[in-house]
Amino acid sequence: MNGNQPSSVVILDNKDLTSPVHELQSFTSICKALQWKYVRVRVPICWKKLSQSRYMMANIVYLFYSIGILIINFHPSFNETSSTNSLSAFPDLNDSIEHNVNVNRYYVLLGVLHLISAFLYWWAWQGRSCLDIIMIPEYLNHIEAGLYLWSAFWYSKQDTLGGYYTLAVHKIELTAAIIELIASFGWVMSWYMTYTRTLGRGFTFDDPDTMAYLTTTISAFIYITYNIQINLYPERYGMNMLYKYGDILYFIGALYYIAAGLRDENCFWFLPLAGQYGVAAGRIRVETKELPQFGKPTIFVTDVCKRVSHQEFNNQNELDMDHPQILSSS
Repeated sequence: MNGNQPSSVVILDNKDLTSPVHELQSFTSICKALQWKYVRVRVPICWKKLSQSRYMMANIVYLFYSIGILIINFHPSFNETSSTNSLSAFPDLNDSIEHNVNVNRYYVLLGVLHLISAFLYWWAWQGRSCLDIIMIPEYLNHIEAGLYLWSAFWYSKQDTLGGYYTLAVHKIELTAAIIELIASFGWVMSWYMTYTRTLGRGFTFDDPDTMAYLTTTISAFIYITYNIQINLYPERYGMNMLYKYGDILYFIGALYYIAAGLRDENCFWFLPLAGQYGVAAGRIRVETKELPQFGKPTIFVTDVCKRVSHQEFNNQNELDMDHPQILSSS
């Protein structure tokens, strides 16, 4: 334990699963918690921990990616020249597609950023085996990001609404949307399996983690719905804007992931703990179950080992029957 810190806050040498910063000072209001004597101690500590947090780094890249998508969708300079020509009320598959070269390049850059974000989220799982079951959503995220990057490279090759590359892009992005939906459920499961239950963290809507994975899952449903519609009606490509709602939820989810990272590093010490003030987190110990670990080296159990274990069990039963006082003392 680091004894150089003021008595109101203590940092453990090794990052604790319950609270990275042990808050020993209880507050009665947000005004008291934001007094300068508390702020000047906690802000440098939080900044240092955030700068060393792999999870926060992944969240920041994810936020930049979602912002870039929104800029392309809504900024006037990117929408003056549509990706498709001025379609009539009854578009035909032979209608040509006009390209904005800059937009296509930005989509490629965002695809690369998406792939980097997927790698950082995988890298953020410290102390976990690469074969751990909770890594499956991260690997699916890599596949999804790779598919979107592949489709971004083919945007410039689209010629007509019913052209080979246009239809191929629709199929690639539909596959990516399906994988993203599966990964979203996998993230919910891995969150449930590894989540630390303690004060201020739980299965409620005021928890940023809960809101984050809900927005991610809902946006995945929107993307897959959009891609199914485009594959069924490719002539609506460029007119169906359902995907923009998914992009908006994507951005909202990125903000919640940032808030979750800040909460994990105890940057919200000034907010009430679990809905109330007057509680010092560092003075309360919440017993949490041991987090499951999967993917460890497998121990092969042969028939010989089975017979040995059964023999030991039988010998123990005979010992208990010969010495009944052992049972009474246990």
